[in-house]
Amino acid sequence: MLNMSLRDLAKEDKKKSLRPPRTLTRLEVKRLKKRGYDAERELVQMFRMAGFEALRIPVSAPSNEPFPDVFAIKDDCIIALEVKSQERYTYFKRKQINKLFSFLEVHKYYPRRYAVLASKFKYKDWTFLIADKKRDYSIRAGEGLTFKRLLEIVQG
Repeated sequence: MLNMSLRDLAKEDKKKSLRPPRTLTRLEVKRLKKRGYDAERELVQMFRMAGFEALRIPVSAPSNEPFPDVFAIKDDCIIALEVKSQERYTYFKRKQINKLFSFLEVHKYYPRRYAVLASKFKYKDWTFLIADKKRDYSIRAGEGLTFKRLLEIVQG
């Protein structure tokens, strides 16, 4: 260790700080999926209570088809939503955002189209973000729009 360069020492420090990936049990995976499904169903009900026609699209496997997790329609407005349920932080990959934009492109009939990222944080309320570009996004608990504010924006 005495004859190591600074570069070698930095590599050693990095190796020590990286945790091995956590392996989830079947029960943990099932619980995480259920939390996601429950969040999607809750969001559908929220939009229905606000006067929207809303549906959850259950896609059990990753798909290249441009389906959002949930979409909602009211008058001349359509909202495509990618939904996540986490504890403190959510990350939305560009590929997921691209699917929202592709879905909305198919529905050109609606003049007001919104790609929305929805995060349900454990022990907290919902947080929303309107995606305006095809890129990666992240949301932390306490950031973003409330459901009420989202509705104000999309309904004009």
